Amino acid sequence: MATIVAEQNGYFEDECLDVEILPGGPEVTADAQIVSGNADMGILSSEALANAVVNEAPLVGVGVAYQSSPSAIVSLAESGIEALTDLEGRTFGVSQTDQRVYEPFFESVGVDWDAIEMVDTGADPAALVSGEVDAMSAVSANQPVVLRNQGHEVNEIPLADYDYNRWSGALVVREDSLEDPDRREIVMGMARAVERGLQAAAEDPEAAGELVFEAYASDLGLEEETQVEGAKVWADLTTADERDSGLLLIDQTGVESQQEFFDNTGVDVDASEIFDLEASEEAFGG
Repeated sequence: MATIVAEQNGYFEDECLDVEILPGGPEVTADAQIVSGNADMGILSSEALANAVVNEAPLVGVGVAYQSSPSAIVSLAESGIEALTDLEGRTFGVSQTDQRVYEPFFESVGVDWDAIEMVDTGADPAALVSGEVDAMSAVSANQPVVLRNQGHEVNEIPLADYDYNRWSGALVVREDSLEDPDRREIVMGMARAVERGLQAAAEDPEAAGELVFEAYASDLGLEEETQVEGAKVWADLTTADERDSGLLLIDQTGVESQQEFFDNTGVDVDASEIFDLEASEEAFGG
């Protein structure tokens, strides 16, 4: 959302950049786009970045929009699932990429993983509505918003409430883009423009949601109300820790939180090596 707001408001042009936003979505591997040079910058979760680096992708994160995780477990209110232990003996929809996150998560909070029937549903909440599953993994600004706008009452259990904090919205670039002065200035300009877009979206999420709908979402058949309500949730996540510094700024405490997350989920990576604090400070530090 921040990138689209930056584009529509001319923030890239203010940095003397002509930026094309490439199509995204679950079928697009943003890390491969960056590695290949097809994209100068991409947006990944911290886990996706870590897994790419484990597979020897020369990537590094320079900023993170959502340092309070948007990951949540969602269920219809009528299911009666209000606590994590209520999932035992029930069906749980999850994507293949999320499965490696939830098994250690349930174990860490004392929920019997073996007592939950896992179903590969992807991200579509239709499986919840149809009764195929009793609950599912979700992004709090996505599936719960869609379900509510369809008239369903839902329950949410945010993973961040249990200190299980996977970052979302990381700005990722090639390492060599930071080593070359000319390329570094380009990606730093892009990062500054996205920061302005994020700030604008956080200050007026309703306007941001309407802007995204008019620019992109209407052509995809999405509903304006869903975009606006989702933008409000993203704004809350952006400002959740009431940062005084740049909203995208990464600090040492944040890196340590991601190291804990990687350790919990079995990702063998050094968080301090995949986030560039110097570049983050340069772009967002003041």
